[in-house]
Amino acid sequence: MRVESFIESTPGICGGRPRIAGTRVPVHRVAGYYRLGYAPEEIREFLTSLTLPQIDAALAHALANPEETEQSLRDEEIAVDHLTSQSPAA
Repeated sequence: MRVESFIESTPGICGGRPRIAGTRVPVHRVAGYYRLGYAPEEIREFLTSLTLPQIDAALAHALANPEETEQSLRDEEIAVDHLTSQSPAA
């Protein structure tokens, strides 16, 4: 099994960032859960549409492309912070 067959990037889907083929789950999302200490089996509980081989491929891609993964995680954090700051106070 080749990791590349599980990972794709398409302009306009997930911001063109690498994602699990046939899904809208970006590689950095899987890597983010892993970074928080979750095992692949636990990540599957959060991302129930994924298989363990897909999760393993995403982690392999993230490890092979650390700068890209870090940048995607930073970009997502910035976007969340921006959206949160735009929301009216509860």
